[in-house]
Amino acid sequence: MERFADAVHWRDLTLPGQFLLAGAIVMVGAMIFVGNWISQRIEDAVVQNSATSAALFMESFISPLSQELAETDTLSPPARQALEEIFDGTALGERVVSYKIWLDGGRIVHASDPALIGQEFEPTDALKQAWNGELASTFEDLNDLEDEAEAELGVPLLEVYSPIRQVWTGKVIAVAEFYESAEHLAADIRSARQTSWLVVGGAFVASGLLLFWIVQAGGHTIRHQRQALTEQLAKTEKISAQNASLRQRVVAASSRATAQTERAIRTIGSDLHDGPAQYLSLASLRLDGALDGRRSASKDVVLVRESLDKALDELRIISRGLALPDLDSLEIGALIDRAVNDHHRQTGLVITVDISVRPDLPLNYAQKLCVFRFLQETLSNVSRHAKVDKVSVTASFHDQSLTITVADTGQGFDPAQSRHLRSDGGQGLFGLRDRAESIGGQFVINARPGAGSTLSLILPFEEMSQ
Repeated sequence: MERFADAVHWRDLTLPGQFLLAGAIVMVGAMIFVGNWISQRIEDAVVQNSATSAALFMESFISPLSQELAETDTLSPPARQALEEIFDGTALGERVVSYKIWLDGGRIVHASDPALIGQEFEPTDALKQAWNGELASTFEDLNDLEDEAEAELGVPLLEVYSPIRQVWTGKVIAVAEFYESAEHLAADIRSARQTSWLVVGGAFVASGLLLFWIVQAGGHTIRHQRQALTEQLAKTEKISAQNASLRQRVVAASSRATAQTERAIRTIGSDLHDGPAQYLSLASLRLDGALDGRRSASKDVVLVRESLDKALDELRIISRGLALPDLDSLEIGALIDRAVNDHHRQTGLVITVDISVRPDLPLNYAQKLCVFRFLQETLSNVSRHAKVDKVSVTASFHDQSLTITVADTGQGFDPAQSRHLRSDGGQGLFGLRDRAESIGGQFVINARPGAGSTLSLILPFEEMSQ
């Protein structure tokens, strides 16, 4: 829960606020690391310089008195007496609080504390370094067993290990360890640390403030741009909603207009069938009755008779193409069966039907009419041009769309020339495309010469409720 609350608070912060929080954490951590590293380097350098100076100074006193250790493992009484006098009551003795002289292996051959003379201790790393001929030093590090007396003094001490070399050969014959009072050194180190921390802290604070000012300016610009984008997005969404509403209204208006047009066409077809066609049929019958029993008739009479028959055939073809069943009362399955059965009766074409659509799918009149005209036109084209005796019709509902497909394995055609494929009384394939698009659907042709053809009508479901 705490992490979630923290995440919520973090998301609630502005960009400059997030930068200030994250940057403060990173820069404080970096400042501590860099400050400690610089302070340690300064301390190491000051301690090393002080130790070198002290070692050179001490070597000038101790080295001449310790040369006999090249031949023996003890100091003679005169040498011991001389060392005691050097450190007893002199300025050097005030500066050096204690000392030890080590032999190889960790044995103390002489020391300011007589109790340590002759004792052996485990060599420390600093002592080993001095036996290798290198100067070693530590500051306020009195954790070794032989440092107990110095640690009890409670003052800052500089511990120095200085190798004692034989004058003629340069070989390390002993190691002089001495402890120098380092109060002034401690004060110098504290001053150096404070200065380094002030410099490092000031640099990081100045850098942080500069970066925060840059981010603050950038955040201000981003806020204005975000606000402008938000306003623009709201306007775009509003326009998009208006366009969607207008599109739905256009589709609905087109559907109503198509339905009205088709009803008018159906009325015209019925009127042609019931009016002029009936009169022409009656005139043809009367003409046959008038000529009945006569051996011959004039050319004009024959011509009139042939013209009446042709006109009657044309009217029947036109009225049959314009006439439609009552689509309002038909659900999708019955509508498909009606179109398929009508065509089968007229042509004898074998048609397989596969309907996987629920019967109560809500289609308006314009959509039902589009499906019926699609089946009329495509099945007629198969009969006239595909040169096959079988065709399949499928109806499916997928991705919120109703898809009607008519497929055959005939000789196919070039879709670029499909504008010429018209059935009697029909509107052609491009007319079907215009009809489908006028109510928000699609008409897809997939055909090649010699490879059969597949024609699909796709009606989006969201348009069906209009």
